[in-house]
Amino acid sequence: MENPDQVLSPEQILGRLWDCREDYVDPNTLTVYIRRLRTKIEDNPGKPDRIITVRRMGYKWNTAGRGK
Repeated sequence: MENPDQVLSPEQILGRLWDCREDYVDPNTLTVYIRRLRTKIEDNPGKPDRIITVRRMGYKWNTAGRGK
C-alpha cells in the first residue's frame, strides 16, 4: 500500500517482509500470503481488483480497484 499502482517484484516484497539475509522458507511463501490477503480484502478473490498479479513481474496494489 506504500507503493500504490507500482509493480513490485516478489523479491522486493519479500525483502521488506522477511529477514535481511533473505532466508525464505519456500519460494511459494509470497503466493500463499497474497492468496490469504485476497480472501480477506477482495470482494471476489478469484477475480481480484485490489491486489493485481502482473505476470512475470510481481504484484500491484491497484488503487483504481478500490470501491468497486
